[in-house]
Amino acid sequence: MTTGLRNGTWRRVRLAALLMLASTGAWPVAAADPPPFAMNEEVRTEVRAMRGIALAPDGRSVLAAITETTANGGLPHLWLLAPGAAPRQLTFRTGERGESEGRFLPDGSILFLATRDGARALYRLPTAGGEPDQFKLGKAGTALTARWNGAAMKDALPVSGYAVSPDGRTIALWAEDPETAEVKARRERKDDGYAHDIPDHRTHLYLVDTATGAARAVPVGGVFSTVDWSFDGADLVVATDPDSDETGPDARFWRIDPATLAVSPIDVPRTAKGVAFLPGRNRLVYTDQCADDAPPRCNDLIVKDLGNGQVKNLTRGFDGEIPGDYEILPDGDLLMAIGVHTRTRLARMSTRTGAVSWIETGQPVAFAPATNARQSGWAFLTAGPTQPTTAMLLPRLNAKPVALAAPALVPARWPKVPSHLISWQNEGLTIEGLLYLPTIAPGKKAPLVVSIHGGPAGRFQDGYDNLVQMLVAEGWAVFQPNIRGSTGYGAKFTAANKNDMGGADYRDVMTGVDAVLKSHPLDASRMALIGYSYGGEMAGFVVGKTDRFKAIVSGAPVINQFSEYGTEDGSFYDRWYYGKPWINFADAWRQSPLSTVATAKTPFLLLQGDKDVTDPLGQSLEMYRALKQTHVPVALVVYPREGHGETGGNFRAMVSQEPWHGVDLRRRMFGFLRAAFAGEPDPLAAARKDVP
Repeated sequence: MTTGLRNGTWRRVRLAALLMLASTGAWPVAAADPPPFAMNEEVRTEVRAMRGIALAPDGRSVLAAITETTANGGLPHLWLLAPGAAPRQLTFRTGERGESEGRFLPDGSILFLATRDGARALYRLPTAGGEPDQFKLGKAGTALTARWNGAAMKDALPVSGYAVSPDGRTIALWAEDPETAEVKARRERKDDGYAHDIPDHRTHLYLVDTATGAARAVPVGGVFSTVDWSFDGADLVVATDPDSDETGPDARFWRIDPATLAVSPIDVPRTAKGVAFLPGRNRLVYTDQCADDAPPRCNDLIVKDLGNGQVKNLTRGFDGEIPGDYEILPDGDLLMAIGVHTRTRLARMSTRTGAVSWIETGQPVAFAPATNARQSGWAFLTAGPTQPTTAMLLPRLNAKPVALAAPALVPARWPKVPSHLISWQNEGLTIEGLLYLPTIAPGKKAPLVVSIHGGPAGRFQDGYDNLVQMLVAEGWAVFQPNIRGSTGYGAKFTAANKNDMGGADYRDVMTGVDAVLKSHPLDASRMALIGYSYGGEMAGFVVGKTDRFKAIVSGAPVINQFSEYGTEDGSFYDRWYYGKPWINFADAWRQSPLSTVATAKTPFLLLQGDKDVTDPLGQSLEMYRALKQTHVPVALVVYPREGHGETGGNFRAMVSQEPWHGVDLRRRMFGFLRAAFAGEPDPLAAARKDVP
C-alpha cells in the first residue's frame, strides 16, 4: 500500500483548533545556512547513515554499520566507536555490497555478512585485526562440508542471516539450498519458465561450531523464517511460515535443543512474533496481532504461563506502538523502544503487570537498544530535530548516557531547525503534527509545504529529517501531520481510517492546515503537498478534492485499489483496510484516488522507481494518463533499477547506492515547488527536463 491520502470533495469542517506548541518564543532562525541548493549536492557528497549497532563484550565500545556517502558508493562498513576515542573504521569493501549485521564474539572478534562474487557469506574479523576469515558451507544431498577459510568451495551456500548463542560457542546460520543440477541446466538453456509463488530454493537452518566451523543441519520442516536464541542459550526458538500473504500470517514455532537437535512445537497463535522464554522458563513472552481491530503489524504484548496455559495481554489499549523485538532482563522485565506519539522512548516493561518505566535519553527519539550476553552495558541510537542520529553508551540503565564520536552523518554547517508540536481536533479525534519554520521577517508570510507520511500505518517522529532541513533552507515552512491511521497513538487511532482512506484522514490534513495557517505567519496562497508511498496516495486524493495547493508531489502512489491489489508484491496488509476489491467493489473504488481525478486541477509531479513491487510503476502510469486526459498539468519521472525503498530514500534525501538519482529527483521536485510558489505559468517545466 502506498503512503498517500485520498481526496473527497472538500468540506470545510467546523473545528475547535486546539494548538499546542512544543516550544515558545520567536520563529527559529537557522544560522549560517549554506546557499539553498548547495545542499542537494551535499546529500550526494557528505551525507551518511548509521545502520545497526552492537555492544562489545566488555560494554565499553560499540560496533556500528555506517555507510559511505552516495558519491563513494553508499555501502555500509563497520566502525568501532568508544567514549573519548576517535571512530575507527574496521572493514573496507570486504564485499561488493559492503559489510552488515556486525556482531561481537566473547573474545572480541567480530562476525559480519558480506557479498563476494554475487554470494553472501559470513566472515570473522580477528581481534587483532587483519584480513577476515570466510565461513564456507557446502551441501551435497544431506552431506555438509564446512570450514573457516581454506580452499575455495564451489557452490558454497549463500547465507541469509545468523544468530550467535549467548556463550558465543555456536552460530545459528540460515542459508539457501544450492541450485540443483536440473534447475541449473534448464536455466543455462533458457528453459526457465516457472510456477508463480512456488520458490525454487528453500532456506534451511544450520548450527555451526564457532571454533572449528563444523556444521549440523537442523531438521525443521516448512519454510524457515526466523531464529532467536533463548536468554540462557539452552535452546533456540525457530519460526516457519509457509505463506504470509495470500492467506495471512500462518507461522509455526519450534523449540530446538542445540545439543540433540530435537524439535518440539511451541503452542502459540500463528500470528505471534518474537516468541521467547522468560527467566525461570515457566513463561513465554511474544507479540500478537492487536486484540482491538487494527491493521496488520499492530502488536499487543502477551505473556503465557506454561504451567496453567493462562494467557495475559499486557498492552491492550496502550497509548503507543509496541515493537516486535525486545531485550529480556534477568528479572524477566523487557527493555524496548516504544513509539509514543511523535517520540520513540526507551522503556522497561514488567512482564507481570505491564507497567512501564521510561528511561531518559536526552532526545525525543531513542531506538535500536543493544546489549551483550552479560548485559554489562547498553547501547542505543538517539536523534532529535536539531541532532542527527547519534550512538549512545550506557554503563547501566539508570546511568547518564554518553555520546560516541562517529563520522559526521550530515555536514556540520547544515541547518538544525527545531520543531513545534501542533495539536487540533477533527471529527472526534485529537490530531498532532510537527511544524518547522524558516526565518520569517516581520509582516511577511512563508510558503507552506505539507508532507504526508507512508503507511498509512506509519508516523512522523521528532528526529532529524534531511528533507525537512532542505525545505526550510529554501525559506518554506514544513508541516508533518500524524493523521488518523498513524501508529504511536494506540490501536484504535491506527484503525480509525479503516474503509475510509481519503475520507476523514484527508480532512485531518486539511483541518490541520487551517490550524497552522491561523496560528503562524504562513501564506495560504503558496502551499504545496508532498508525499511518498501512502503519502503519494494521499497526494492523489488531494488533487481530486481541493485546489488549495499550488503544487502536489506524489511518490510511488496507489492510484487504483483494484490494479494495485492484483499486482503488488503482497496484498494481505491492504486487505484489512477495504477487504477483497472484487467483493467490496464500491468501497475499493471510493478509496482509489482515480475515482476523483476528473475534478483535478493542480499541477502534479509523479516520482517512481521502475522496479517497485510494493506500489508498481503501473499505478503512476494510470495517474499520469488520467491527469493527461483530464488536461491537468502532470509530469512522471521514472528511475531505472530502483525499488520502493530506494526511490523513497532519495525522496527523503538519504544516502543511496545510485550515484545520481537522488540529486536528479530533488532537483526536479524542488524546481517544481519553486516555480509553483513563484507563480510561473508552467511550474512543471523544470521537472520535465532530463538535462538541467
